[in-house]
Amino acid sequence: MEFEKAKTTYRKNAFVQKQMAHYLINFLIKNFKKEYDTVFEIGSGTGFLTDEIREKIKYKKIILNDLTDNFTNFEPDIYIKGDINKITLPKNVDLILSNAVFQWVNDYETLFKRLRKIINKEGLIAFSYFGKKNFIQIKDITGIGLEYPVLDNFIKKEGFKILYFEEELKTLYFKDVHNLLDHIKFTGVKAEDKVWTKKDYNGFKNKYFEKYKDNMGFELTYHPLYYVIKAI
Repeated sequence: MEFEKAKTTYRKNAFVQKQMAHYLINFLIKNFKKEYDTVFEIGSGTGFLTDEIREKIKYKKIILNDLTDNFTNFEPDIYIKGDINKITLPKNVDLILSNAVFQWVNDYETLFKRLRKIINKEGLIAFSYFGKKNFIQIKDITGIGLEYPVLDNFIKKEGFKILYFEEELKTLYFKDVHNLLDHIKFTGVKAEDKVWTKKDYNGFKNKYFEKYKDNMGFELTYHPLYYVIKAI
C-alpha cells in the first residue's frame, strides 16, 4: 500500500471509503448502541471513520492505530503506530472499529485471535472490508490484484458471532483511463510493482476501452462488505 505517499490526496479522492465509514457508523448506532467506554479504531488513516466516531459515538476514551503517523488532525487519548498484528494492543475495549483496512492484513487468524483477547464480554467489532469483485476490471485485464478472502470462517473460528453482514456494489465512471488510474493512485493503492512502458499502458487502455467503456465512461467497481460481530 502506498498510503503514506497518498495522504494528501486521499481525502479528496477516496469518496467510496468516506461513504463506507458514514454507512458503518450510522448502521451501528441505529441498530445497536452509541455509548461505549473505550473505543479502538484500527487503521485511522486521514480520519474518515474517526470523524464519524467523534460526531456520533459517545465514549470515555478513544484509541487510534495506523501503520503511519497520525494523519487525522485529532489527538486521541492514545495513538499506537504499527502493524495491528504486531503492536501491543489496548485491553478491555468495548468497541473496535475499522473502515476499508482489513484487506491489507496478511494473517486473519492472528488478527481475530488478538481482537478476541481484548474485546469486553458485551463488546462489538464493526468493520468494513472489500469483496472479490473489488476492482474486478483491473484484475481481469492485468491478472494482478489483491485477494479478498471470505472472513466468515476466521471470525467464527476465533469465537465470534456475526450479528450483521451486508454487501453492495458501487460502480464509478471516469472520462478516460488516465483519470481512472489516477483515482486508484491517489487513494494509496498500487496496482502492481512493475513500471509500465508506453506499450503496456496503451495495451491496458485499449483493453479497458473494449471491455469496460460505455456511454457513462470507463467503469471501476468497488465491492464494500460490512460486518458487526461479537464474542460468544
